[in-house]
Amino acid sequence: MSSYDYQRYICDACGFIYDEAKGDPDSGLAPGTRFDDIPDDWFCPLCGLSKSELRLLPEAPVASATTKKTTGKIATNKNRGSEETIVIVGAGIAGWSVAEAIRQRDAETPLLLISACQGASYPKPALSTALASGKTVDDLTEQDALSKAAELNMDVRTETRVIKIDTRKKRLTTAKGGIQYGKLILALGAHQRELPIKGDAAKTVFRVNDLSAYRKLRARLEGGVQHVTILGAGLIGCEFAEDLSAGGYQISVVDPMEYPLASLLPADTAQELRQSLQEKGVKWHFNNTLDSLEHHEDCIRATLSNGDVIETDLVLSAAGLIANTKLAEKVGLAVDKGISTNDLMQTSAEHIYAIGDCAEVNGEIFSYIEPIRRQAETVAAHLAGEVKPFIARSPLVRVKTPSYPVTICPPRPASNAEKIMQAPVDPGRMNYIQGDRVVGFVLSGALVNSGTHLYREIMG
Repeated sequence: MSSYDYQRYICDACGFIYDEAKGDPDSGLAPGTRFDDIPDDWFCPLCGLSKSELRLLPEAPVASATTKKTTGKIATNKNRGSEETIVIVGAGIAGWSVAEAIRQRDAETPLLLISACQGASYPKPALSTALASGKTVDDLTEQDALSKAAELNMDVRTETRVIKIDTRKKRLTTAKGGIQYGKLILALGAHQRELPIKGDAAKTVFRVNDLSAYRKLRARLEGGVQHVTILGAGLIGCEFAEDLSAGGYQISVVDPMEYPLASLLPADTAQELRQSLQEKGVKWHFNNTLDSLEHHEDCIRATLSNGDVIETDLVLSAAGLIANTKLAEKVGLAVDKGISTNDLMQTSAEHIYAIGDCAEVNGEIFSYIEPIRRQAETVAAHLAGEVKPFIARSPLVRVKTPSYPVTICPPRPASNAEKIMQAPVDPGRMNYIQGDRVVGFVLSGALVNSGTHLYREIMG
């Protein structure tokens, strides 16, 4: 059977794609292993959800012979767009997801993705779990940008930074020349929050939010680092703490709250996570912030707000994300916490959409993979003449900490000031109740892999 008969399945919780053609060699599944032939006890290698929780990815329509002839510049890295071209700015999960969603409906409209970096396709959630799983940075790369673009019958411009948008002429200015667009999709992502840190080593803080930054982190870790201080005990901070600890590094975590994942977990579950990671050697510094970083002999001296001092080799920030909005602001698009959109992902300018970490939909930013993929579907549908509004709903979040894995469906803010209650159900499960409805849950222990099934029951 030839490779075009192979199918792909996606885990909506973390974005992992099981490609039958490639298999999962790390889990003993050789290339060519059909999804139906995978043992039932196989789990998603990124987040641990069971085989039954993955769904089939629909294939893109095949381009006509005429289209193939007229799009002979596929993946040349020189495309300058046109009045018919749909242009996507940004090559993260949001950018490639919307390209895939468009191609699933439309094989022929010219499509161009512009990336300030090399634009490789990779599972971003794997950045905080790669070390313990023995993966190099190159192992994380699923496809380079040119190959991905060719597969989708589209074009790509890598290492091309957009400087300006002219909404009247529908034209982008880049350092490598102008690019015309018919429709524009901004998938600009977000950047790490910069903390007010004093001292002559303040600029040495690592901020990892993409593959390029992670490559630099790995190179630094391999340069004699023994102790890492992590700023932030949220989702990414805890996952990095687990991963780096399993990699043999000494870990300290600094956070202003009283326990890890304070914005997502109830106190009892958070304390279990805290204890489990502490048993792995993680040292917690709660109710604290980092005040200053100073070079000191062959290490860095980190002084905390309570006066405690940590001697460390590297400081990694996981203190939250800020939407990238400067490009949108310069052109006059409506911006608040992110680029403001309606539920069709349209910005305040005609012909321009925004999705992903940079987009604020009716006052709310959605940063997890599952809602970003649904935003991509909304944009693709609207471009095809359909109306498929993005519906805001609670995400399904898997905390990738093997010492104490947790699956969370956090409740959305209560409407009409109705209080959301915590209701323990069984060992390992707690529901969030609003009125007489279950609006979220927390799973741990033996129940942690049943999250997707329960999520579908609640969300429909």
